Parts: sequence; C-alpha cells; structure tokens
Amino acid sequence: MSSGLADQFARERQSEQQLAVVSSMDGTAPPTSLSATPWQIGSVDIVATDTDALLHDAPSGARLRVTGTRLFRDVRYATAPRDARIRLARAGAVIALRARGLYQLHASAAVDANGVEWMFAAARGVGKSTLAHALARQGWQILGDDGVVLEPTPGGAILHAWREPLQVSSWLASEFPELNERRELENASDPRRRIPMLAPRIARRAPLGAIVFPRRAVLDSLTPMSQTMALAELIVQSSQVLLADRETPRHFARLRDVIAAVPSFRLEHSERALHEIADTLWSASI
Repeated sequence: MSSGLADQFARERQSEQQLAVVSSMDGTAPPTSLSATPWQIGSVDIVATDTDALLHDAPSGARLRVTGTRLFRDVRYATAPRDARIRLARAGAVIALRARGLYQLHASAAVDANGVEWMFAAARGVGKSTLAHALARQGWQILGDDGVVLEPTPGGAILHAWREPLQVSSWLASEFPELNERRELENASDPRRRIPMLAPRIARRAPLGAIVFPRRAVLDSLTPMSQTMALAELIVQSSQVLLADRETPRHFARLRDVIAAVPSFRLEHSERALHEIADTLWSASI
C-alpha cells in the first residue's frame, strides 16, 4: 500500500488537533497521538491510530471511519457499490470488535457431539473449509468457515460465528460427491473453484475446547504443540495484533492466555483421511 493514504490521514488528524474541534461526523475528541499504522484487509486499505481508523476501499474509492466501537460513513460510502460497502463494513467490524476485546480469527470451527468447539486456524488453501465440511458430513455443527470471533474468558474462550458460508473446492468431488449437485454455483473466477455448501447443522457460539493448526501432508497425524509454537501461529491468523496501537498489549495478552488455557495440536492430513477426521480428533486427550 502506498503512503498516500497514511499521509492524508495524518494531515486530517493533525488539522483536527490543531483546531481542537470535535469532528462533525463522529462527535469524538481528536486523538492525542498522530502515529498512523498502515494495514490491509483484501482490497481495503486501513490506517489506524490509537483512537480510530480510516478505511479506504481501493476499487470504489469509498471510505469508512471507525472510532472505538462505532462505524461512521465517510467519502463515497453511500454511493459505493454494495460489494464495496460490505467489504468496508466487514473490515470495520474487525476493528470495532477488537476495541470490545473480541478478536476475529482466520479460522474455521466445528462443534462435536459433546458441545466442544474445535477451531482450525491456518492460512488459505490449507484445508480449513474442507475439514469443516468433512465434519459436517459426520454430524458435527459448523460455527465458521473462513472466520470466527474469539471471546476470551477466565480459563478459556468462547467462539462466535462470523457468518461465512462453507466454501469447498470442486476438486474434492471424488471425496464429496454432493459437490456435483451444486456445480452450477462453482465460482469460475476462484483459483480453487470453490462451491458454497449448506451445513445441515449450524452453531452460533460454543466453548473452545481445542485449537488445531492443519496442514496438508502425505501421512496423517495429530500431535500436541508447544504453547510457544501455537501462539506464534495463532498471531499470524489474528494479524490485527501487529497494529501497534493501544489495543495491541491487551490483544496479545488475550491470545497468550487462550493458548495457555486450551490445548493446541498440529494436524497433518491427506484427502483420504477426511472421512475419519472425527475419530482422529477424538483420539486427542483434551
């Protein structure tokens, strides 16, 4: 991302401070710090300070401002295409939730028959959605596909749904024949040729019982991870912790506390193991 947006944001905030006025848009006092941290979620450029953030959707030029836990429309938002408004609103929600001590994670999650939540945190293309769909076929409830919201609690955490539909690659039709029945919904512009799938059973929230960091492999295994390694990988899937604003210390501490309270595992899986994934997870001691 170029420094243009960061420079513009810093100039705007400096003007507010020099004038000592309250913005007519958000009704809040100007920040005491002018340091700005550039960040990006997809096509949305973000510049954050200690107290607020300016979001800019590159394709449409629309902007949204986040102050604390509140979102405010900015330039071109009202006239922007619907998909642009959705991108901005979702990115803004990530920042607003963080101010409330809730953290969006790049993860899928499923709830077993005992009501225990298993979270799969990993980068794109590693198999989070595939694992979630495989578990849905085995009767588990699905809470999230590509994102969940983490609510740290004393001694653990609760996961909340992020309302993402399951997206499963059409390449897995040999393992999941039901994909063929929805071929007309395949996203041709998606490199992974994913198809939206309906989970028979949906969960809205559940206590987090285990964190699983999956990766594709030839051999299948489930092994415990050290807290240090698990925290390092979880930070990557909750990258807002790197924003270096006033929420950063709390964000980092909450992730660290969750890792200390909840067991973490490395799951190496092949396609042939998908039909036995529930038994594999239940073999772990949690």
